[in-house]
Amino acid sequence: MISNKPRTIRVAAIQMESQNGPIEANLAHATSLVNHAAEKGAKLILLPEFMPTGYIFSKIIWDNGEPKEGSTVKWLRENSKKLGVWLGCSYLEAEGDDFFNTFVLTNPDGTEAGRVRKQTPALMEAYFCKGAIGPHSIDTQLGKVGVGICYENQLSFLPQLMQKQSVDIILMPHSSPTPSQSRLYSSKAIERYNNQVREVARRNSRLVGVPVVMADKCGTWESPVPFPWSILAGKQKSSFPGLSAIVDSDGTVKAQLGREEAVIIEDVTLDPSRKVHEPPKCYGRWAFEGPRARNLFLVEEAVGRLSYSLSSARKKKARQISSSKA
Repeated sequence: MISNKPRTIRVAAIQMESQNGPIEANLAHATSLVNHAAEKGAKLILLPEFMPTGYIFSKIIWDNGEPKEGSTVKWLRENSKKLGVWLGCSYLEAEGDDFFNTFVLTNPDGTEAGRVRKQTPALMEAYFCKGAIGPHSIDTQLGKVGVGICYENQLSFLPQLMQKQSVDIILMPHSSPTPSQSRLYSSKAIERYNNQVREVARRNSRLVGVPVVMADKCGTWESPVPFPWSILAGKQKSSFPGLSAIVDSDGTVKAQLGREEAVIIEDVTLDPSRKVHEPPKCYGRWAFEGPRARNLFLVEEAVGRLSYSLSSARKKKARQISSSKA
């Protein structure tokens, strides 16, 4: 039974580069960073969204899909058991005819604590994976662990759900490249975007009253853009902003990175008395105030969902992967 008294836990956010495609190489690169976090006493370690998969706006991403018990889940289990830690990241999971952005958290004994699928694929992600509505929390011996996957942390449903479910801590895996300047994105729009990434952990912590761990990627990023947006944007070539953060339950930013590859490790307090019991103030679809132009994202997502639903190549590839033995 989990105590209602304040508890302290040492957590880690791993900010790292990962390449598009080589799953085993990305996992091997992450291993040394995870080992470092564990050596420094971290008991809960978070890796970025799509760390093993890469981040590609192309059908090539389906080649990086894994079955439910694929390489990434095996790696999470093995390292959790070896190091005696909770360990989590997301990967591209194939099940039946579909691909999902699935976050998996493993226990210190090497078993799976639970998994959360991204509910709202962001913008062009909607072309390549399906959203799934779910509780977005995992019950563990630490307490109830909430999970918000990247874009979801900007949306109003996430803090509302976290507050309603009374989570004890929120994990935010990100794979969030800065858009390159183009006809779609001005320099001011890019600056606003980076500020949102910088502030997302602190803002959600204050809305819910629990610690937040946010882990983003860093390094260069390049990807084609699906039609029809390719007419305006062409090939995206930019970088991941990093800005990973650990925020305590009182809203204090205990550590935040810049763009470098690094590991941050901090003690945070799980204190039920700090939880916010009133529904978080949000702004329609969005958790925070912002420009009205962002509502155009709905158009991108709708076109993406339609393209995804009509893709016979997606169905064939998903069935092939999900029926294979890991």
